[in-house]
Amino acid sequence: MRVPLGWLAEWIELPASQQELTERLTLGGLEIEGIENTGPDLSALRVGHVLERKPHPKADRLSLCQVDLGDGEPLEIVCGAANVAAGQKVAVASAGAVLPDGTKLKRTKIRGVVSQGMICSAQELRLGEGHSGILVLDPETPVGVPLGTVLSAGQTVIDFEITPNRGDWASMLGIAREVRAHFGGSIHWPELDVLEGERETSTDISVEIDDAAGCYSYVARIVRGVRLGFSPGWLCAKLEAVGMRPINLVVDVTNLVLLELGQPLHAFDLGTLRGGVIRVRGAAAGEKIVTLDGTTRALVTDDLVIADAERAIAIAGVMGGAETEVREDTTDLLIESAHFDPSRVRRTARRLGLHTEASYRFERGVDREGIGRAADRCARLLAELAGGEISRGRVVARGGTFPAISEVVLDPERMNRLLGTSLSVEQVVALLARLEIRASLDGDGHLRCAIPSHRNDVHLPQDVIEEVARIYGYDRLPTTLPVCELSSATQPGSYLLSARVRDSLCASGLLETMTFPGFATADLDALGLPDDDSRRRTVQILNPITEHESQLCTSLVPALLRSTRQNLARQVDRVRLFELGRVFSPGEEGQLPDERIQVVAVITRGERRQLWEPREGAPLFFEARGIAERVLSDQAVSVEFRAGAGEPYLHPGASGQLVAAGRTIASVGELHPKVAHAFEIEEPCALLEIDLEAVEALPSKLPQYHEVSRQPAVRRDIAVLLTRDCPAGEVLAAIRKTGGAALVSVDLFDRYEGEGIPEDKVSMAVRLVFQRPDRTLEDAEIRRMTERVVQMLAHRFGGEQR
Repeated sequence: MRVPLGWLAEWIELPASQQELTERLTLGGLEIEGIENTGPDLSALRVGHVLERKPHPKADRLSLCQVDLGDGEPLEIVCGAANVAAGQKVAVASAGAVLPDGTKLKRTKIRGVVSQGMICSAQELRLGEGHSGILVLDPETPVGVPLGTVLSAGQTVIDFEITPNRGDWASMLGIAREVRAHFGGSIHWPELDVLEGERETSTDISVEIDDAAGCYSYVARIVRGVRLGFSPGWLCAKLEAVGMRPINLVVDVTNLVLLELGQPLHAFDLGTLRGGVIRVRGAAAGEKIVTLDGTTRALVTDDLVIADAERAIAIAGVMGGAETEVREDTTDLLIESAHFDPSRVRRTARRLGLHTEASYRFERGVDREGIGRAADRCARLLAELAGGEISRGRVVARGGTFPAISEVVLDPERMNRLLGTSLSVEQVVALLARLEIRASLDGDGHLRCAIPSHRNDVHLPQDVIEEVARIYGYDRLPTTLPVCELSSATQPGSYLLSARVRDSLCASGLLETMTFPGFATADLDALGLPDDDSRRRTVQILNPITEHESQLCTSLVPALLRSTRQNLARQVDRVRLFELGRVFSPGEEGQLPDERIQVVAVITRGERRQLWEPREGAPLFFEARGIAERVLSDQAVSVEFRAGAGEPYLHPGASGQLVAAGRTIASVGELHPKVAHAFEIEEPCALLEIDLEAVEALPSKLPQYHEVSRQPAVRRDIAVLLTRDCPAGEVLAAIRKTGGAALVSVDLFDRYEGEGIPEDKVSMAVRLVFQRPDRTLEDAEIRRMTERVVQMLAHRFGGEQR
């Protein structure tokens, strides 16, 4: 918003210091983008004193002048002006200076005499049209100072950056109100009264609002018998000062009122309107309109249009139509002043890429009580400048009710606590009055603040507190330390568990990744999930970024497998990734989706083998299981392994589940070949999947400290023949339970089948370690404990000791 200070001074008295004005407005939140002067650049010229004038020896119309610039020897300048005289203060451009027209002066020999500069006229400085002589300055002007410091050239224009919530600032009236709030004074309103004729406006036009949600109110004025032409100089100068190009008298007047009052207006050629009606409605599907810029624009049903009885004639709040444009032969005008829904205008302007001065203000909000005022101001100016007659009365139509806040209740005590001030109620009332916010004290000690219609940004007590702070002065707010009662911080158990699991996985050599929480149904098909699997019940994303990510994920596995494929395609030899995140499932009708925390990890073997590694490494299944058991062990969770694929995307012969307290809390295994093919993963790959909410639901167990025994440990190895389908995990669990307190560890160190072993049998070799913390174990004790284990294996599993 460009604001010429000369124009602003017509609205309110300005402080003497421009610096003080800009500083106070900036501190009040009105950001300044730049300050410029619209006049010529006089910085290269200086004030000179003519010491002597004498005739040129070789030219009757030229003079030789000795001019003092206050910094040394006087300059000899040849001058052709008849009005130059000794004792004058003049504008001097010395050799090397650049004139406003771009001419660079140099020493020049004129009729045999070298001129060291130039004494300038007003026309040469672009300060006027007269060329009768040099520009003579005030006799009291100091010698040698830059000419721009003593001579007013043009006017100063401040370019303000208007924030999206402060549409009231986008006018001379709004800036004048802000100046008054900071410096006091009174607003000088332009003439608004209109002299109306006898013909009623309603005789020629009626207004209907079909889309009440898009238009809150609409005012129509008619001016008849106008004579179009060029705008007067003062009007053109004002528009040019703010960067607008004068077009014709009608358009210039509507632009002037927009700049003055912040209310966009539009003028229709009344003679081109059909049916004597203005209708505000939503655009029809596929409807088109040619706008004032000559472009045919296709509209959608969300667009708001102004129409007559037959067709759309303007895009509401954005731009008028070419068919009803004011032309040279136009004599009768209809002036539109309206209040449109800011969101509708914003969406239309953005979709069409058509951002205008009107849409800029409608998007930020206009003064709902200033609509009729703007129409009257425009009609008055047209009657004065174009000789028209204003029809009697306005035609006003009301649509929906604008969701405005008319009153806000403010607690002065809370305000002072937030700002760190000690303002009295009287001071607060006085500060708000400067903003036209009328505040009165109620019986509860609260201030009831009546919000003016032009302040669409004030809705909450916090907004009013901000206004008090702005006008009081942010720089005057005291620096105070907050007073509060400190309490110990607590973190949710799920947060702490997630952090510990991340640490465990990172310690196992895995890297964390984060993927977008969306996938497509095809991912579930690739995993081989049955149709009745609960994970096929997904939550649809209303505005998906891509078609492939149109549903919230019910499993982290697909995204992690895609990441694995991408890393392998980029020649990452060993992929070791995990993701800890949320999975989603539909909630109750009308409720938000249910969310669960899950962690999934993927590991691949890789093609390149390190020197110290065996030629054929152990199956990935064991490494994945070891990682899962370590993670759960770090959370003090004891688990039991149960073989068998619990998930369809895991290999049935190399997978299993980890169970705690009778509940499955993790799945682990190698990737099913069909799933690996679907995700284009050719390397051996294993997965582990842990349900963190199930882990958190387990009874909490603190890690127990066990004293390190100083007594010797005793090892006994036993080999037992068992059936081939006997799970090793169950065997080890049974041994731990039977061995007693002195059995400190059990390990399976060999599994053999083949020669010497029956076909339906397998030999398992187990190492038992016995130790007590208080004494050395005797051979008899060790023998009894070992025999008890052997007997248990024979009784429970049909085992036969070898």
